[in-house]
Amino acid sequence: MMVSPALAAAPAGGMPPVAAGQWLAGLVVVLFLLLLALWGLKRLTRWQEPAGGKIRLLGGIALGGREKLLVVEVGETQLVLGVAPGRVQTLHVLEGDRRLQAGEPATPPFARQLQQILNKRQAP
Repeated sequence: MMVSPALAAAPAGGMPPVAAGQWLAGLVVVLFLLLLALWGLKRLTRWQEPAGGKIRLLGGIALGGREKLLVVEVGETQLVLGVAPGRVQTLHVLEGDRRLQAGEPATPPFARQLQQILNKRQAP
C-alpha cells in the first residue's frame, strides 16, 4: 500500500497542512462553479412579467387532485378559469362592479375560520 508523503508526515489525529490546503482550494473551486451555474441559470430563466404586468393571477383554489379554479385579471376584465390537465376553460367573465376587489380576501383569515369552528362546537 502506497501512502503519499504528505499523509505520511501528518500528525496523528489531524489532517496534514498540504492536504487541508488542497481540500480548501477544491472546495473554493466547487463553490465558484456552483455560483457560476446558478447565475447562468438565473439569467437564462429570468422571470418576465407577462404583457407588461397587465395579466395577474388573483387567486385560485384546488378542486381536486389535478383540477383548479383560478381568477385571472387581464386589463380591466377578470376571468374565472377552470384548469384541468390538458385543458383550460373560461367559466365566467367578471366585469364592472362584479369584479373582485383587490385586497379583499377570498376566504376569511385563519383566525376567523378557527373562531367559527370553535363556536359551532360549543353550540349544542
